[in-house]
Formats: sequence, C-alpha cells, structure tokens
Amino acid sequence: MKKKGVALYWERLQRSWGRRFRELMLPKEYQKLGTRYGGWWVNVKSLPSKPLLIDCGLGEDVSFPVEFIKAFPGSKVVGVEPNPRSLNYCYKNCPKSMEIMEGAFWINNNETMVFHLPRSSDDLPDGADGISGSLHDSHDYVIGGNVIEVSTIDLDSILLQLKNDQCDVLKLDIEGAEYEILNQLTKNCKIKKVSQLLVEFHHGVTSHTIADTNKVVKNIISCGFDLIHTEGRNYIFHISR
Repeated sequence: MKKKGVALYWERLQRSWGRRFRELMLPKEYQKLGTRYGGWWVNVKSLPSKPLLIDCGLGEDVSFPVEFIKAFPGSKVVGVEPNPRSLNYCYKNCPKSMEIMEGAFWINNNETMVFHLPRSSDDLPDGADGISGSLHDSHDYVIGGNVIEVSTIDLDSILLQLKNDQCDVLKLDIEGAEYEILNQLTKNCKIKKVSQLLVEFHHGVTSHTIADTNKVVKNIISCGFDLIHTEGRNYIFHISR
C-alpha cells in the first residue's frame, strides 16, 4: 500500500534531514560537483592541478564531468558509455575537451558482450528514468527489453591509451557490472591505481544483494581505502593517506 499525506511527507523529510546531516559530516575538502541527481562528492584538495577523471556510465546527466572540468581547467576527463541513446546525448552535450569512449567498462578489454537496453518508459517502475541499460539481464529496468552487442574496455587499457599510470577519480555507475569489476580489481589490489573511487551499487535492482555490496566494500577497504561517505546506493572511497 502506498503511503499518503502526512506519512509520506514525514518519511521524505526524515530522509532529507539524514542526507543533509551526513553531508555536513563530510570533511571540508569535499565538494559536490554536478546536479543533485548526477553529482558526486570529490575531495578537491587532494587532487593534482590537472587530474584524470574516468567517468563510466554517463547516461543523460553529464553535470558531474562538466563541473569537474570547470573546477580543474586542463584536467583530462574520459567518459565510457555503451548505450547508443546516451552516446547521442553525450556527443551533443559534453564539453569538447572531454573524450568519449564507446563501450562497456568491464574486467576484460575488447570482449564482445550482450548489452540489455531499458524497456520503454511506459513499461518501467515508477521513478525509473528509462535510460540505464545493463550488462546484467537481471536489472529491473531491462527485463524484457531489446539487446545489442557492445565491445568492452578495462581500466588498464584506458590508462594505456591515455599514457597514465594512475587514475585520480574513477566513477562507476554501470548498472550492476561494478560487482565483477571491483571483485577483480581488489583481488590483487589493482584498484590502488585509483585515488578516489565513486560507486553506485545496484543491490536491490539486480540479482545482487546488500550482502554482495558489503563484501565488495570490505574488499576495497582491505586494499587501503577509506569509506568516506554514503548517499543512498552511492559510496565514496578515498585511498588512505
């Protein structure tokens, strides 16, 4: 049964207060770049003057990389996106200085995989944006939708193309594929090539559970990262200093 009236208002107010309180507890060097929907908290003080951001899963809100470029003129920003609809949006709206790589971020490079497109907007749960496709056929938004084949790219290959050894900020909003990728990157702590890790976990909307998320979080921390902040399913990590 849906909540109505005062009960619904009170629940939303409590969530808003809780979110605001957690934001106030963030270290002062953290700044949110982008919109409320698409923005992310970043430790702006610990970044070099020309940082590298690899943004995986752009969708149709590129406010985060746009604000990142404004905050760090001369930064290198790379977006990774497999969804044709999202790519069309990004080519029209991303800054010219931002490089877009067409493909799905994954554990292997140059692998051909099935990518599940979202169902039509009138066949989605309330609140779903109808944009996010997934490599996972269990994702709530793609069950029964169309599929395409996409090529994959991994972290090492991106860094090799950019001639970089390290990534200053890695953002993952990849609709469930984050579990396999982060489990692989934490096996030998290759994740330490990243300084700040921003992840939207997709427990509850894929076959993955909160227990799966907690296991991945534990693995990331074991590789020398601190969990700085959570905001719903968004988790902010920073390598320990």
